Amino acid sequence: MTRRNHLDDFTRGIMIGKLEKGRTVTSVAAEFGLNISVVLRAWKAFQNTGTAVRKVGGGHPRTKTAGDGRYIILHAQRDRQQSASTIAHPLCTATG
Repeated sequence: MTRRNHLDDFTRGIMIGKLEKGRTVTSVAAEFGLNISVVLRAWKAFQNTGTAVRKVGGGHPRTKTAGDGRYIILHAQRDRQQSASTIAHPLCTATG
């Protein structure tokens, strides 16, 4: 399975600086030990946006808070304990 590690802004800046000075994408990728597509994607993003810094905070917005999650888990555990005791009680009384 592949791992996705984002480059830090400093490394991206160094790569962009080397590309601006005329180095090839292949030589920069070899120097940093990265795939050519990673360097090329960073270079294209720099050309489009004018900055080497990544945009922070993408993705789908959360619909519930961490407190809501804890509340749901707490009540699920309580329901599981109650259902287990309601099943066990008649079984214990019937079997002695």
